[in-house]
Amino acid sequence: MKRVIHEIAAAAVLSLFLLPAGAALACTWAVYSGGTSSVVARTMDWYSDDGAVVEGHGRNVAVKAADTPNALEYKSKYASIQIRGGVSGLVSEAMNEKGLQCSLLFLDGSQLPVPSPQHRDVGIANFVSYIVSNFATVNEALAALPSINVYPAAFHSIQGSNGPRLDYETQNTPLHFAVADTGGDRAVIEFIDGAVKVYHGSQYDAMTNEPHYDVHLYLDSAGYQPNGTNLPVDRRARARMYLADMRGRKVDGSPRTLLAMRGLLATVNAGTEQVDPVENEVYPTMWSVLADQENRAYYLSRYNTWNTEYYDFSMFPFEQAKVVKLKTTAKPPVIK
Repeated sequence: MKRVIHEIAAAAVLSLFLLPAGAALACTWAVYSGGTSSVVARTMDWYSDDGAVVEGHGRNVAVKAADTPNALEYKSKYASIQIRGGVSGLVSEAMNEKGLQCSLLFLDGSQLPVPSPQHRDVGIANFVSYIVSNFATVNEALAALPSINVYPAAFHSIQGSNGPRLDYETQNTPLHFAVADTGGDRAVIEFIDGAVKVYHGSQYDAMTNEPHYDVHLYLDSAGYQPNGTNLPVDRRARARMYLADMRGRKVDGSPRTLLAMRGLLATVNAGTEQVDPVENEVYPTMWSVLADQENRAYYLSRYNTWNTEYYDFSMFPFEQAKVVKLKTTAKPPVIK
């Protein structure tokens, strides 16, 4: 029986190696909670520098969530720090004043549900912003999913030096999401065959990309061990091994957890020595973040500098209905 399971797992992994490189190499998300501390680590692997901009969104900001006649309109309940692609326009990373964190990652082959006229539209490019602007916990966010249409949105990739520009403007907008709150609850949200598929629970602590999340879980059950590649199954497996080691050492407290999760980022970083996936089929890590949910702070590292940028809610008037472009003006706190 074990031999059969390993043969099936091997076949599944082989299929991943046959995926187009463009579908395989993009982003890693992992979260660890220990005692009062909770830290999310994520990388942004993309075609080239997306010009990421960090924004402070205050409370009561008026938002139209989609470019459709049936768009959901709301005022933000919670202030948030959001990271938006300067080229793509996607909000790919955010955390609100309650510590709820949400990440957007690439997932080729996604297919959104057919919109219902009874529900309001939330553009998929604005989904991360919608989550952190309106909810304090994973449970609250998931409870709202059945009442909205997640609507496709055109977004544009970045042209490689020797290749064509790649655009996504179809119903099958290739994205999925991870959400984590300060209580240790997590969820992975995917859109498979026109249906919303949710994996909800504290056990879902790491996510990458292709294939669909249920295949990753199958490989977990089959005892898949990571190789040294940058393929999504290996990056996720390495992250989970690292998280298991942290749990075994009982890592606790924000300072120790931040330092440990910085090490996790090193194990899943895709490298930046070849910034041209069209030519070389390499999706480099353009930036990475540590989201300190306990202290409501971000540590952001970009591919082309040794400096780490630091952001928290003291940097903008979060009680006011304003959106402010943030600049890191102070050195990150020394972690002791």
